[in-house]
Amino acid sequence: MNMLRTSGVLLLSLGIIIPAGGCANIQNDGTRTRTEGTLVGVGAGAGVGALLGQIIGQDTAGTLIGAGVGALIGGVSGFLVGDHVADKKAEYASQEAWLDACIADARKNNAELAEYNAKLGKEIAELDKESRKLAAEYKKNKQNKDKLVSEKRAVDKQRKELDKAVAALEKRLQKDKGVASDARSSKNTQEAAAMDKEIAKLNRQIAKMKDYNRKLANISVRMAV
Repeated sequence: MNMLRTSGVLLLSLGIIIPAGGCANIQNDGTRTRTEGTLVGVGAGAGVGALLGQIIGQDTAGTLIGAGVGALIGGVSGFLVGDHVADKKAEYASQEAWLDACIADARKNNAELAEYNAKLGKEIAELDKESRKLAAEYKKNKQNKDKLVSEKRAVDKQRKELDKAVAALEKRLQKDKGVASDARSSKNTQEAAAMDKEIAKLNRQIAKMKDYNRKLANISVRMAV
């Protein structure tokens, strides 16, 4: 199976998250931008991942493991391209309508991010297992140095992409906090409390991403020869 076909299969088999629509009362420009960004990110990520899979093993299972990690990391980077609802306050008829849209968008983002993190965690666990096997084979002179060096290069590239995703999510977090602050200052205490809950959820998801990146770092160190 060639790399292009592998990437296409992964988009279907992994269920990459691509938002189908925006929040109420908003035109679809922002959503379309995020979706297009996702497709670009998935394609680039799957390419790196497929390379990594070929390094890990010549069988189809190895390719799918590597491409899965790459596609997921590329996909989240692309999804984060686009505007935040908080920046579109002027488009809403009232403060309450804007706050409701921000809350709905935050809930949707957090649900998708939680699903993404669950998949990424499984893929990285598989990658960790395969990389341990490869490192053990190298110590027994059953693998050559070039394979480990190439895998390390691919993993390091994925780490950089995940760093970008974390940075983008932290920017979103600050915007969400601004929405919550605005809600409190306008005496919309119920909306402020709802945003606070979503902010806490987003913080947890960001922490998971950082932990996954640490695991990728450990894999990279394992491949350093």
